[in-house]
Amino acid sequence: MGLTLIADSGSTKTAWRGFAGNEIFLETETGGLNPVYLSEDAIRDEIDKNLTPFIDPTKVDRLYFFGAGCHSAEMQMHTQNALSLFFSHSLLHIYSDMEGAAIGLFGTESGIACILGTGSNSCHWNGKSIENSIPALGYILGDEGSGAWMGKKIAADYLRKRLPDDISKMLEDDFTNDLGFFLKKIYQNEYASRFLASLTGKINSLNNHPYVLALQYEAIEVFYQTHIAMYKNNSLPVGFVGGLAYSMRNTISKFCTGKGINNVNIVNNPLDGIQKYLTKELYPDMM
Repeated sequence: MGLTLIADSGSTKTAWRGFAGNEIFLETETGGLNPVYLSEDAIRDEIDKNLTPFIDPTKVDRLYFFGAGCHSAEMQMHTQNALSLFFSHSLLHIYSDMEGAAIGLFGTESGIACILGTGSNSCHWNGKSIENSIPALGYILGDEGSGAWMGKKIAADYLRKRLPDDISKMLEDDFTNDLGFFLKKIYQNEYASRFLASLTGKINSLNNHPYVLALQYEAIEVFYQTHIAMYKNNSLPVGFVGGLAYSMRNTISKFCTGKGINNVNIVNNPLDGIQKYLTKELYPDMM
């Protein structure tokens, strides 16, 4: 029975799962492999250091890679070039992370699939393909409501001394309140979106803090207005994937209920749904 490897890659982390039929033989994580921000060499280095010690690539028959930044033929080829160095014997399938999220959430059913992690995105999935989508635009022009979007607000409030004292103290434990340090991390760093999202991750566990709650509601409101509200079929179920969405699941659920959206599914990553979907296609005798 052939081995299948799937990857759900964002800008901060990539979740990997290897399976054959109903048997899972690998579960691990590496850093994010977004080709918009990383060179082919940087992607290769990450895989070489943090994936290949746990798997023999020559044993993998097929790799399904769902990645942030893999929205165009150019970026898909960029990713495939890097992966093919290791998976030279594998059939490579490169898709956007949005397709992975939609398949993982809805499979062959229709719905509005949303990503809220380091970045943000959405689409109307018709059960077979993406019927409509809103361009994500990245952390500088877009990614509304994402970890990086929230991190920009946290960084600005920190540097302008507008954060509550207890939250400011949390950041001071790891980061100097130095304008030059932050400007360098954000404007001269290929991992700027990860850095910004790390600020969100650091304080987001304080779910009952007034500042955090207000920021979470602002994030989901701007995401709703930019994405969900733009799809005209408001009877469709809505689903969210991403570490940020999962950490904010209570806030998101309450917000959606207030908007009359009662059929909401929130998962940390879409691997379970993707595996189920692929198993039906690749191993029909197992279903």
